[in-house]
Amino acid sequence: MEILSEQSIVDAIERGELFDALLDTGAFTIKLKNYVPALFTAVHDGNVVDTAVADRMLVSSDERRFEEDPFTGDIIDGFAISLRMHHSRYYYDVNRPSRSCIYEEAWGKQVWKQPLSAEQQQAIRLHHHSYYRVLDALLGKLEKKFGHCVVYDLHSYNYARISDNPPLFNIGTHYIDRERYEAVLQHLAEQLNTINLPGYETRAAFDAVFGGRGYQAEFIHFEHRASLCIPLEVKKIFMTKNALALDSSVSAALFPGVREVLAHNARYFSETVTGNQFACASFLPEH
Repeated sequence: MEILSEQSIVDAIERGELFDALLDTGAFTIKLKNYVPALFTAVHDGNVVDTAVADRMLVSSDERRFEEDPFTGDIIDGFAISLRMHHSRYYYDVNRPSRSCIYEEAWGKQVWKQPLSAEQQQAIRLHHHSYYRVLDALLGKLEKKFGHCVVYDLHSYNYARISDNPPLFNIGTHYIDRERYEAVLQHLAEQLNTINLPGYETRAAFDAVFGGRGYQAEFIHFEHRASLCIPLEVKKIFMTKNALALDSSVSAALFPGVREVLAHNARYFSETVTGNQFACASFLPEH
């Protein structure tokens, strides 16, 4: 894996190069193994806080991990094009607008021992801007090449605090043109329902837990009208009871099933929306 600056990554995308790189700030990894009209992101996978402000943070690594989306990056790893965040959402949340990406309080916990200075906040927001400049360049390239692109915005959610029986998969549609993309969404839901997971109800629902109102979906909806962003939340049944460690007995069946479904849905999107024919292996070259 290379270590590249933001500008080097943007330049490589514009030249149509293939690469596997860590941004030189450590914020995220981008993998570009094949140019296909599908991007897979895990924006809440990370747990890292820069050393410059780490001693100011009140929320411990384990407390952060409980509300982060660990292992979502493992699910998308291996797809042809992926963006995986390493910085914690408690440090700054790229799924919020820049103006509100730094939490003062989150899930009932004060995040910082004392308010960050204006200079510190400005430096943190540069990470946020960097992510969206790379995302903008990448989507611009894919839209130019294929006309359209689908983005799978993968998340996970804690369900212990929810009294009802929430679905295993929640598809958020707030920023999706349902009339235009209904066939793609129904195909995704139907495919998710086919995943065989003994001991669990495999059920996909629309907007049952979250509405898909994150900033990445908003940004893509307004800035890249030729792209479809699908926020997909996976119930954290693949984590241990304290939501800190991986339960491999569940993940071993769940993760490959989700990857296969997303690859099939990406192929369906490509055929029906872009008019391009791709095999599933084109989207999952490492599997």
